[in-house]
Amino acid sequence: MSTGRDKGDGVMTPNDVTFIGVLMACSHAGLVEEGKWHFKSMSEVYGIEPREAHFGCMVDLLCRVPPNVIVWRTLLGACCVHGELELAAEVRHKLLKLDPGYVGDSVAMSNIYANKGLWNNKILVRNQIKHSRAPGSSSIEVESRVGEFLIVDGDHPL
Repeated sequence: MSTGRDKGDGVMTPNDVTFIGVLMACSHAGLVEEGKWHFKSMSEVYGIEPREAHFGCMVDLLCRVPPNVIVWRTLLGACCVHGELELAAEVRHKLLKLDPGYVGDSVAMSNIYANKGLWNNKILVRNQIKHSRAPGSSSIEVESRVGEFLIVDGDHPL
């Protein structure tokens, strides 16, 4: 199997198979930035369009990044796309510990429940959202007095 082309000047240029090897090596060595640079150079420098195998190498490479909220949210998004309910619940649990004030993770989880037809679970998550957030409010000034209205208010004396 060839790993490059000789242009006649003794210089070998990489082909798509070469890049699979390079990306795998970067992944196993933990060289995330270098692997990203090589992946980008495939198309920009060598005119080689990445194939599924190259993207797989990049996923493996990026899995070496220590997990943070961005990594966990990306995984939650993938769970939404693929309907992975159990994994999504675990990921949301991690996210609630890392960033408890961010509501988007719970919204994503409630949408997964809805897509699976688990309406009671969806309602439970939506209720958790309501109880974890301060209620929305508006203020208005009339004759030098400020009145505040909360979304939970059924009425107001004025």
